[in-house]
Amino acid sequence: RTPVTALRLQLQWLERAQDDAARGQALSELGSGISRSQRLIEQLLHIARTEPDGEVFRPGPVDLTELVRSVVAAFSLKADRRGIDLGAKCLGSVTVDGDAEQLTVLLNNLVENALRYTPAGGVVDVEACLCKGKPALRVVDTGPGIPEAERERVFDRFYRGVDATSLARDGGGSGLGLAIVRAIADRHAALVSLQAPAAGQGLEVIVRFPVAQAGFADAPA
Repeated sequence: RTPVTALRLQLQWLERAQDDAARGQALSELGSGISRSQRLIEQLLHIARTEPDGEVFRPGPVDLTELVRSVVAAFSLKADRRGIDLGAKCLGSVTVDGDAEQLTVLLNNLVENALRYTPAGGVVDVEACLCKGKPALRVVDTGPGIPEAERERVFDRFYRGVDATSLARDGGGSGLGLAIVRAIADRHAALVSLQAPAAGQGLEVIVRFPVAQAGFADAPA
């Protein structure tokens, strides 16, 4: 109900605007509110599809390297506009048995979160690799990170960290992104972990899948 209430208020401000400047500001706020509401609806649909009675799980071979390249290409323009160095680190090919559409949603959410909290001049690296002998997706950013005490709670639906709004470049998301990531990972028997990168600054998210692929270079844990 809250996003709908916000849209109503923004519409009222537009109707009451006394001059072109005020109308322009009100239109801008209304447009942003519509975009946020659209994103929330999309996230809620993704959540519904991960429920036991939701969308049918369609497993098949998924090349994580190609998935990384595709998602990075899709977000490259947004990253450029925000002054963020977004890159794909793919040293070889690794395949897992999974639902390609759902894994795309998973990685989209991880990359979008990284871009939301990484400041201009920062770096976001997206990688397909072997981690502790298992195929993995890894997203590392140079943003503010997540305090250790909150790293489990951020997977709860609608939970947002204490500083999430002030740290986000666009006011923050809906609090559903990581809940969707966890739900999709669970359907793939994969494990999601959050930790500080080796460099110390930012956040490292690793999604480890259960079946290893021979012949792929192992990456640091």
